[in-house]
Amino acid sequence: MANDAPHDAPPFLYFAFGSHLDAEWLHTHCPSARFVAAACLPDHRLAFSIESRNTWHGGVADVVSSAGDEVWGALWLVAGEESWALDEQEGLHRDPPAYRRYAVRVRTLAGDHVECRSYCVVAPDPRGFTPSPAFKRTLLRGARACGLPAPYIARLEAITDNGVAG
Repeated sequence: MANDAPHDAPPFLYFAFGSHLDAEWLHTHCPSARFVAAACLPDHRLAFSIESRNTWHGGVADVVSSAGDEVWGALWLVAGEESWALDEQEGLHRDPPAYRRYAVRVRTLAGDHVECRSYCVVAPDPRGFTPSPAFKRTLLRGARACGLPAPYIARLEAITDNGVAG
């Protein structure tokens, strides 16, 4: 499938909560991405409801509705012409698709409410999957670099990994 994003497409805000918390990993797909702020998605919880067998060798991040819970992540500004590359990396163009775009409203540490794009798993497995050590390291590296709250980082640190190297 060809990249149909026009070069003059407007930039968009993207809420990342998984591997794309890590700027280095995100920049492999979206080199224009610029960190805006740490942000919270209310009434959701972090889940590992899909498995990445080729890249991460374990569960990868998803957000699912959950009243009273919250997921912290990074708000990025991404050039419009990189929209297709991000969609492709998230598996929108696979058959069947892995993730779908998801419009969310997040709250920054400053208390601003921001409408942005995120992604959620199309067909989540309710049993879930355990993330690999590599995925967990990437998640934690990004969470720390983005300045996510210490209690949330502690929750991420407490996630058990599957021990699979890759």
